[in-house]
Amino acid sequence: MLQSFKVENMKNLKPIQIANKIIKESGIDIFENTRKQKHIEYRSLLCYLLRIKLNMRWTLIAKFFLDNKKEMTHATCIHAVKNYPMYKSYNKELDIIENLFSFKSNLPIDQIDRVHYLENKCKLLENKLEKQTQGKLANLISNIPETRETEAVERIGLMIKGWKWKK
Repeated sequence: MLQSFKVENMKNLKPIQIANKIIKESGIDIFENTRKQKHIEYRSLLCYLLRIKLNMRWTLIAKFFLDNKKEMTHATCIHAVKNYPMYKSYNKELDIIENLFSFKSNLPIDQIDRVHYLENKCKLLENKLEKQTQGKLANLISNIPETRETEAVERIGLMIKGWKWKK
C-alpha cells in the first residue's frame, strides 16, 4: 500500500531516503547496474526528484549513484531528467510515486527555483564584492610608504573607532 512521504522542509530530506522510498514502492533496485526499462524509468524519477525538488547539482547526483555502486555520470543524470516526462507519460506508477513526496513550501515550485537562483546569485555577488573590496584595501595598504606605516595604522584605527561610535 502506498503511503505519503511528507516533508516539511525539502532541504531536510536526504537523497538516500528518497531512493529507499522509491525502491520500497516500486520493488525495483534502482542501483542495480542494468539497462532494463523499468530500472531506467525509476532511476530517472530519482534523478528528477534530486535535481528539481532538492536542487542538487548534476555532479552530486552522479556521485550519489556512484556511492551506491551504480555507474553514473552527470551527463546520464541530465539525460534521465530530460526524459522523465516521457517515461511518466506512459508509466503512470512513476507519477503516483512522485506524488508520494510532498515538498511543502509557501511558494509555487517555479518561484522556489527562482528564489534559489536569486539566493545563489546574491551570494556570488556578495563574494565578488568582498574580494574586490579586499583587493582594493590590500592594494592601498601595500602602497603605503614604510616611513608612514605608523601614521596609517593610527588613522585607520581612528576611522574604525569613529564607525563604532556612529553605530
